[in-house]
Amino acid sequence: MMKGLLDWPFIGYNLNMSVENQAIFITGRFRSGTSFLWQLFDQLDGYCAWYEPLHPQLLAAINHIQPKQDHVGIQDYWTTYRQHPGFEKYHDMSFATQNLYLEANDDEARLAAYINQLIELSGDEVPVLQFNRVDFRLPWLRANFPNAKIIHIARNPLQLYHSQRKHINSACRHDVNYWDAYELLPWCYALSNEFPFLLKANSKHAFYPFYALYQLSNRVAEIYADVSINLDKHVFQSDEFIAKLSQVVKLNDQQKHHIKTLTHVPDFPLFNDELTDELSVLMTEVDLELTSSGLMDHFAQWPLSKIKQQYQSYWRKHTAGTGCYQQLLLHIHQLNSEMTRILAENDAIKKQLHCLQDQIEVMKNKAPTNHE
Repeated sequence: MMKGLLDWPFIGYNLNMSVENQAIFITGRFRSGTSFLWQLFDQLDGYCAWYEPLHPQLLAAINHIQPKQDHVGIQDYWTTYRQHPGFEKYHDMSFATQNLYLEANDDEARLAAYINQLIELSGDEVPVLQFNRVDFRLPWLRANFPNAKIIHIARNPLQLYHSQRKHINSACRHDVNYWDAYELLPWCYALSNEFPFLLKANSKHAFYPFYALYQLSNRVAEIYADVSINLDKHVFQSDEFIAKLSQVVKLNDQQKHHIKTLTHVPDFPLFNDELTDELSVLMTEVDLELTSSGLMDHFAQWPLSKIKQQYQSYWRKHTAGTGCYQQLLLHIHQLNSEMTRILAENDAIKKQLHCLQDQIEVMKNKAPTNHE
């Protein structure tokens, strides 16, 4: 699996290697099945499973965010964090917005310290970290945690796109400028310095940058993941994901049976011919763009600087984004975190008011009337 690394030196941090050797990192795009994999390990003895450790509103989420309805069987995302509060002093909201692209020799000591802290807090259990924000950081992750096992999960791009955008009103669903729940536009801004075509001026369809991120994410995983699982083929259509997982973790027959029972196959959307044709055209456009830029053949195998040097004729035509985007995104996440807290407190107040109203009604019914 580890091909194309000769250009990038390893700079691993000084970790407790007996623990780090067991660490499992789950990676994939939003809505690709990473929560499903997290749930499997969270319900198995001997594993300490951390959900979305790079979530920008993690601290607010622990107190206020409940599981999504379509995350079937999940009762609570945040139990591990409540059991190990020592993570808080290492967590930083900026991990979700800054340096989303990292190469093996990049210096990101704060992130390394945070991940190492989660590993150490896991104690004697095997640490399992489920990420949605490391797929463009896998070279760095592999370099700094060389003994960890990386499990990548992906799914059909049309199904994934639908899953990420289905909550959006149909009139805005394909609007690239719509600020969706799965951070498509923020990612485009955050990575615009490295990949300016993500903000392509003439692209008004959200599927264009979505598919570009999807393709690049899968290419990194092809090189750096120990195991790749396809949600559709290996989970929904078969039990092959169990054999895939068994390549990197030891599962007894009882555990295999248990995780098989956790599989939930959703209803699949039907795509009309017109939309399918439109998205197919966009896929071709993206693939041609990635080929022209050198990313299709060399991404994650060569440093980005080398790719840009070798394909200067393409990269000269694209103006890089500005670093201020990342600071603005950080500020937005800070506001969202505060909004999450306020909305949750308002809901709590409403529940208290309803409870008081119910108590008042009970008291009224019990109170003696005048003629009594």
